Amino acid sequence: MINISNRLKTVADIVLKQQTSGIIDVGCDHALLDIYLLQNNEDLRIIASDLREKPLRSAKKNIEKYSFLNKIELRLQDGLGVLDDFIDTAVISGMGEETIVDILNNGKEYLEHVDRLIISSNNKFERLRKDISEMGFIINDERIVYEEDKYYIIMEFIKGNKKYNKKELFFGPLLLNNKDELFYQYFNYLKEVDNNILKSIPKDNKKTEEIINEIKMLDEEI
Repeated sequence: MINISNRLKTVADIVLKQQTSGIIDVGCDHALLDIYLLQNNEDLRIIASDLREKPLRSAKKNIEKYSFLNKIELRLQDGLGVLDDFIDTAVISGMGEETIVDILNNGKEYLEHVDRLIISSNNKFERLRKDISEMGFIINDERIVYEEDKYYIIMEFIKGNKKYNKKELFFGPLLLNNKDELFYQYFNYLKEVDNNILKSIPKDNKKTEEIINEIKMLDEEI
């Protein structure tokens, strides 16, 4: 079995929890996730895409090593590209919020058959929830991962319409309902960051009130 990070294992766990006809892994890097997915379900059909040739060359070597060349189609393309009809799940992992939202906005016309988005961002989780929910998706799963001194939130979106309030967008509606140890660790960390920012900026700074309100909201939940 290929060795992958806990973050990628969490992404894979969400992908594998329900049946899928096909997956596109956008920004596949070295295709480690795709190999792991196939090792757990050889019936999957996967497109692994990246906009850079070097990662795709590394991906091809890894795929050859594990004998999955006939199972994973490699594509050199930016974003979603043109999606085959069998693709119903899109995975976008290891990118910032702005890049992820740009990929989805630029590929809106190709999302017709996509029922699920599995997103692993490394920042701006509140904004990510807001932007993707406004595209006609609802949050179906959320999990916090702490790895190499960083926090990641893995989210699964499915087709649907729902308006989330500010607290749900900030904390995550499902994370709020299922508070675990990582929930408290992550949001205590955010509170510490906010307090440190307050100490370093003038009291009349325009961000001061925003940060104070965020700390109040954090205090109410943790």
